[in-house]
Amino acid sequence: MIPVEKVQLIVKTYSRLEKELASGNIDKDEFIKKSKEYSSIGEVINEAKGYINFEKEKNELEKIINEKGGDEEMIKLAENELSQLQQIKTTYEQKLKIYLLPKDEADGKNAILEIRAGTGGLEATLFVADLYKMYEKVCLKKKGNMEIIILAEL
Repeated sequence: MIPVEKVQLIVKTYSRLEKELASGNIDKDEFIKKSKEYSSIGEVINEAKGYINFEKEKNELEKIINEKGGDEEMIKLAENELSQLQQIKTTYEQKLKIYLLPKDEADGKNAILEIRAGTGGLEATLFVADLYKMYEKVCLKKKGNMEIIILAEL
């Protein structure tokens, strides 16, 4: 279980960054840094808010379930919704755990990948072409930049 304080800190940081970026009183370097942080938090902000609201929603549903003389249909609906809410909480926890893991410094750096056909003749060359297309598609999907460097051997 993730401490609620950590999740609340994520939401507060997101709100603070949102206000700072909207103010326009930031120099260029700080703007870039804070924009990247804002973007990375933006990937999990909905999960963080849902995780915080989980206890409140759970208590409301339990009140409906434990209410004496309550409508049986409402109780069944509340029980179903409570079970769905538990499943959603599990997915929120998984995404937040991944986000809270320490970041690797190399994740933000460039990479150079060398692809060359080895022995195998035409089949090796075709495999390299397929491999290149695969990496190109991944790069486009992740909105990365791709640059081809051709090294000629003499």
